Amino acid sequence: MSDGTTVVLYKSHTFEENSNIYYYLPVNLHVSFNGANPEISLVFFDADGVSEAILHFLLTWGLSASQEAEVNALLNLKLDDSVFVAGPLLVEAAPVSFKITGQSEIVEIMNRIFKQNSNAPLIPGSKLAASFRFSGEETEYVREIIKDPCKVGDGMIAMIFVYKTLVREGYISKPSEHEWILTMSLNGIFKYLRN
Repeated sequence: MSDGTTVVLYKSHTFEENSNIYYYLPVNLHVSFNGANPEISLVFFDADGVSEAILHFLLTWGLSASQEAEVNALLNLKLDDSVFVAGPLLVEAAPVSFKITGQSEIVEIMNRIFKQNSNAPLIPGSKLAASFRFSGEETEYVREIIKDPCKVGDGMIAMIFVYKTLVREGYISKPSEHEWILTMSLNGIFKYLRN
């Protein structure tokens, strides 16, 4: 797409006739917005003389209306004007569907203090909430990250989905399960705290 977003499409499967309907896999993981405001907060405070901080953010995914229109236009240009994108492919959340990965210190800290069992949202525009409470040296490290983006390193946030397709073997079609991992840089979270 013109903004660099890669969209993976699946054609609707039917035995009776050639389908003109396509669906997209989850795409465009990002911090949710309420109007013009990113839904993220970071509060620093002292608790019994110890410096602490609470980071809370909401994540969502999906194509915007303009992105979906662009996908439809590209699909029409490549095939014909009878084909269209009907929305997202039906997916399920993997057993562990939210992860923070990478080798940096902030990844290790966030994984250690993350207590929720959050599931990746299955509908575009739905939100996943994540909260982290930092204490002592962890709080000071968060302050450093806000000043220096390089400290986030290779940290990534991942949502993991499972979806099924039909695979044809001769005259028989069998369901096949696939995993789809949607990622964004951890800097995609902290950048909103640097303004």
